[in-house]
Amino acid sequence: MEDPSKFKRPKASTIGTPVYHRRRRDWKDDRDLLEELVVEVSRVDGPYDYYDAGVTAYREKIKSFREKGYETNKEALFMAMWVREQLSELSRKQGNYHLSVHPLTFPQDLDSTIHGVEKRATQSGLAPSDSNVSLSALFPEPELRNYARERMQMLHRGDLKSYLASLVSKERDSLGTNSATIMDLIHICEHKLNLRSIEFDKRYVVGETDLWIPAWALGIEVKNSWDEREELVLKNTLSNTNFRLQAKYLLVVVPDSLSDESFEMIRSVERSGVYQNLSILRIGDLGNYLDRVEEIENGQRA
Repeated sequence: MEDPSKFKRPKASTIGTPVYHRRRRDWKDDRDLLEELVVEVSRVDGPYDYYDAGVTAYREKIKSFREKGYETNKEALFMAMWVREQLSELSRKQGNYHLSVHPLTFPQDLDSTIHGVEKRATQSGLAPSDSNVSLSALFPEPELRNYARERMQMLHRGDLKSYLASLVSKERDSLGTNSATIMDLIHICEHKLNLRSIEFDKRYVVGETDLWIPAWALGIEVKNSWDEREELVLKNTLSNTNFRLQAKYLLVVVPDSLSDESFEMIRSVERSGVYQNLSILRIGDLGNYLDRVEEIENGQRA
């Protein structure tokens, strides 16, 4: 096998985006996102027209957030929600982005924008048609629909809203366990691979990565927590996959919810340089990683 160190690999430092770009853990994530963005819109040599009405309105809005504080500020909450929606769309179009290069388009009337986000996010903002969703619309497949109807009648007296709330509650509780979280992460990985029509094998073999992509010789291992005791196990898995399967790329995926401290600890395995073909990423950056590997592979075949 060719020396893995000679392979190009997507570097986590060039792919990863801060978690607060994608999801909110607490008010500090809103603050960090909005403050990071205001630095970019305030740069005279940046990608924004400094005197644009929408850009000016955003800078003024941030000033008011600083004066009032972020912690219990609903306006800041919904403003950050709007920014994340724009970043999600930017990521979908660009694949990868950087706030210092790819500008957002700010509406001139930010107050109306914030109010619109709040309306969509709260119960009062639901359109009447949204509150009367039928079983047929939710479950087009007849067998699944009949099963849902049975469960709804048996456990919730035919109340669809109660049934759906129960399902979501059970999923939330189940994802609090380690095994469920692992499977959830694996399912997300599988979904992102299927979206790109990438064939993969589910290994589940002791000492090998959870998923294997034969066409790229890529092994994907999922971790939902981290401590020093797990380091040896992970290293054994990576070493065995390299040896047994002749891996060209190795990837370790962790949840977006993993603490920054734990993420930096597990990233130390990548930074050690022992595994030249290894990248360690949060699940939200997996799509960008797969797209980058595809570019590398296509470039080598050209």
